[in-house]
Amino acid sequence: MFKRSFKGGVHPLSGTHEGKQLTRNKATQVFSPEYVCIPMSLHLGTPSEPCVKKGDIVKLGQVIGNPVGFLGLPVHASVSGEVIEVAEKQQLGPKKVMCITIKNDGLNTRAEPMENIGTCETAEPRAIVERIKQAGICGMGGAAFPLHVKLTIQDEKHADTIILNGAECETHLTSDFRAMLEYPQEIVRGLTAIMRAMGSKRGIIAIEDNKPEAIKVMKKAVEGHEGISVMELETKYPQGSEKQLITVTTGREVPRGKLPIDCGVIVTNIATATSVKLAIEDSWPVTHRIVTVTGRVKSPCNLLAPIGTVVKDLIEFAGGYDGEIAKLVAGGMMTGPAAPNDDFSLTKAMGGIVALNKKEAISYEEKACIRCARCVAACPMGLNPARIKQYCDANDMAGAKANNVMDCIVCGCCSFICPANRFLTASFKNMKDRITLASRLGGKK
Repeated sequence: MFKRSFKGGVHPLSGTHEGKQLTRNKATQVFSPEYVCIPMSLHLGTPSEPCVKKGDIVKLGQVIGNPVGFLGLPVHASVSGEVIEVAEKQQLGPKKVMCITIKNDGLNTRAEPMENIGTCETAEPRAIVERIKQAGICGMGGAAFPLHVKLTIQDEKHADTIILNGAECETHLTSDFRAMLEYPQEIVRGLTAIMRAMGSKRGIIAIEDNKPEAIKVMKKAVEGHEGISVMELETKYPQGSEKQLITVTTGREVPRGKLPIDCGVIVTNIATATSVKLAIEDSWPVTHRIVTVTGRVKSPCNLLAPIGTVVKDLIEFAGGYDGEIAKLVAGGMMTGPAAPNDDFSLTKAMGGIVALNKKEAISYEEKACIRCARCVAACPMGLNPARIKQYCDANDMAGAKANNVMDCIVCGCCSFICPANRFLTASFKNMKDRITLASRLGGKK
């Protein structure tokens, strides 16, 4: 069978780099911590505004943070119990964020469900989009972009195709893989609801071929669902990146500076689709997600955990650290940020936690470029990383921008493949951030 792929990319999912073998056969376990610390910045956009105070008793699923601004989403309590603190705390970002800490009473006392709006096949399209907003659903594959905004498009545009990203091309992570094995019908029904909301006739569930069990289960699940199919992709990173996924599955290319909707496509994640089903048919908001806890822990596992669970509690449930840990990564090894410690919270978009020892987390010395052009061949966006790095090192924002640094998707392929261990991706991310900031400040550096 022909396996679809894209130009460029790398193969970190081989040998010692993969890490998926540690948890791919571990069924999801339910985890309930003693307390949760829920950030108000769970989604891209302005953080939500707390609407509870210390001493309040809250129910599971109750709104504890009101949305603010165009991208705003409500935040819901992921356990029932007493609010013991409302204060700014350090999470993964550079600045402290407002968090609500709840002591779990273990009773799972539920708030009243949202109003019934029908099923994924019968709910009104506008009601589906509004329910997605009410439920606090954002992209759970990493971007955390509010889904209702993605589904609110201009009248002259139309999404004829909805793609569910089941590639899970990052190393170590198996949370989406387990979701496909354990919740296939929920995923398909969530996709059905999104297609109905958009008036889309075609739905594609894209899965890499290193997940044959998931491909088999999902093909069975889509039987009888008109317009929905499973597409098997070659295992290559970053197969799950939005623009690459669109090209591979539809043959279309997103124009430079444009969005997927500009070529008639909307892409979302497996976990996001599951949350849509729960929001529509169970009238329930996002309160939990599956997270892979792996690497140098004694019992690597997949857990269904409340949003806001502190990572050190996840690690403890996984048996604790296996030896001395040098780095903790929130997500996969290619794009996940390194954490200074394990005192931060599980978010809606966090698919995994990876603990590394000193040997695995070794930091290489950057050497001079040897002009081998491997970074050029690996770049899935067709950029010239070696040339862009020259402008970054020279602190030349105009030169970097002229050489399309803003098109970089920060996938890490160039850094992964570089024999000189050049700090390519980090340089590009820093430059992109500087250019964005300068734009907001009216061109000032």
